[in-house]
Amino acid sequence: MALSRRSFVAYALGAGLALDVGDVVVSPRSAHAADAVPPELLAGQALSSSTVRLIWTAVTGAEAYRVYRNDVLLVEQPGTLLEDTGLTATTTYRYEVSSVVAGVESARSAPVDVLTQRADPTTVPTAPTNLQASSLTSSGVKLTWTKSTAVAKITGYRILRGAAGAPVESLVQIATTDGGTSYTASKLFANRAYQFAVRAVDVAGHVGPAATIAVTTKTTTDTSAPSAVSNTSVAVRRYSASRLDITWGASSSSDVSGYQVFRNNVLIATVEEPLRKTYSDNGLTPSTSYTYRIAAVDSAGNVSALTSGRAGSTPAAGTVLVTRGPYVVQTDGTSARVLWWTNLATDSTVDFGVGSFTESVYDPTPRLQHSMLLGGLAPGTEYVYQVRSGNATLAGNRFTTAPAPGTAFTFAAVGDYGGGSAQQQSIANLIAASPAQFLQTLGDNVYPDAQDPDPERFYSDFDNRFYKQYGPVIRTRTLYPANGNKEYYGDGAAARNLWSPNNQRWYSYNWGDAHVLVVDSEQPLTAGSAQRAFVTADLAAATAAWKICVVHRPPYSSTTSSSSSSTVLSGLVPLLDQYGVRLCLSGNSHNYERSHPLRAGAVNPAGVTYVVSGGGGNGLNQFTLSQPFWSAYRSARFEYVQVSVSPTQLVLNAYSDTGELFDSTTLTQ
Repeated sequence: MALSRRSFVAYALGAGLALDVGDVVVSPRSAHAADAVPPELLAGQALSSSTVRLIWTAVTGAEAYRVYRNDVLLVEQPGTLLEDTGLTATTTYRYEVSSVVAGVESARSAPVDVLTQRADPTTVPTAPTNLQASSLTSSGVKLTWTKSTAVAKITGYRILRGAAGAPVESLVQIATTDGGTSYTASKLFANRAYQFAVRAVDVAGHVGPAATIAVTTKTTTDTSAPSAVSNTSVAVRRYSASRLDITWGASSSSDVSGYQVFRNNVLIATVEEPLRKTYSDNGLTPSTSYTYRIAAVDSAGNVSALTSGRAGSTPAAGTVLVTRGPYVVQTDGTSARVLWWTNLATDSTVDFGVGSFTESVYDPTPRLQHSMLLGGLAPGTEYVYQVRSGNATLAGNRFTTAPAPGTAFTFAAVGDYGGGSAQQQSIANLIAASPAQFLQTLGDNVYPDAQDPDPERFYSDFDNRFYKQYGPVIRTRTLYPANGNKEYYGDGAAARNLWSPNNQRWYSYNWGDAHVLVVDSEQPLTAGSAQRAFVTADLAAATAAWKICVVHRPPYSSTTSSSSSSTVLSGLVPLLDQYGVRLCLSGNSHNYERSHPLRAGAVNPAGVTYVVSGGGGNGLNQFTLSQPFWSAYRSARFEYVQVSVSPTQLVLNAYSDTGELFDSTTLTQ
């Protein structure tokens, strides 16, 4: 009988053989009751008012795990990850997990108590009213509307577009406004009947009903073909035996409305602006070569010359590829979570150790997105690791656990970066080569709307504007993301990809002598709100030498008259003053600005230094105001910051996308 590699390993162990699996020596274990031990570590977090995520360390030889909620068996399953749904808001649930080895159940793990979150408002925003079109040309139209009403904060409006008369559900989303009530659609095709729809999006995850309008663009007499796409900009990426992903650069012509994609000289798709310059070609034949060419099409329908052919081959059927990651999240002194994605649903293994692979954890559950909890780690220690799924192995990775207080370390922070620019790539390369032990983002991680609709079929902005540039960074250091407004435009895709602690909105963590509080500027901070209660309790309990706050919208920004967030200024800054926070990192304004230390709005050496670091790569905002008294340094440039922390001082260095150190400050106790 033919056995899979994993089945052979299980068979050999049962037969008492010793195996060398890669770099990991697996010793034989007989199936006795003594082998049934509980998971070393069980972790739980309340993702929402009704869902708790549980993850636990794998037990060698376990064929199943039994999960208990409030002392009642909830489920028996082979995997080490469970999302328990249908729970009651603001209710504490106690969980325990046992392993089953050769039919013998272990004792239960140490219990974990998880308190579910408060319930979000359930009222959906109303439809926008008074939707009107103006400034109609052959390639554009301006849409305006009256704002929707909602219980939760409206963070933006989705703009959808399609053929006149088409049902709303068939329209394609082309943009999301940042809360404004107007949108100018450009790069349209001339003399075409369009239907537009506008829908409100709130921070509770609701999308309201649509207002619609039909317009027909004007005609044009243009007969000039647009400039061709650069041949060298075309790339073909393997995803699976039936899918290749094609990407290309923009034509230099300003009137381009779309791009034609040719496979083996046959037109297979037209990708219309402002959709991405990417195309996922599905339904292909395994182990087959295909050649792709791209042409630009302008508003009048004139077509450019085709690019030269770019070839790509599908792998053999059943080939497993790691398509995203691996990456590390939620590391502390003794544990870490390793995540990665594959093109086919398959099992999960992480081999890890100090200097070499000495331990291995395994989950047989077939998954596209893999997650494994590593426990029993030593604080302040660098670990190497590799991930294995099916016939795919990806090594060359490492991470460092959080050190104990008293140990100096460095971390990196970057905001407003996920736009796919050359500057974003340069900054990612600098961080990957830096001594930073973790990356703290400052929000707006993926532009324009953090969508990831169907990873099995589509190459999304997460692939093209996050994993592509920051893959090497988060393979070798822990990722701690903050939410910006863009994260609320993607139907929860940011949470599914980034795996923040707590409710994936606001949270905190300790790293050496630093306590880092991550605040969600899109969620309420007013008295009585859940987030304010969390912030107050968290800062009051924190005992670290340095308290650092991260919030996307800055309370102090001199970019424009409205770039300082009044919500953060009134709801958060007094708490930072009260509880001795010394550094606050923000983004949102696409530039760099550092304040003097401030307390109660006045310069005070013992106050909070506010730093805006929103120049991560998605364009720049020039300063339109005179430099105010509280601003110590500002510059509209692409940049990121490094923060070095020791028990007695905190050093902040700001680096440009070329690696130039252009600002530095030191805070002392």
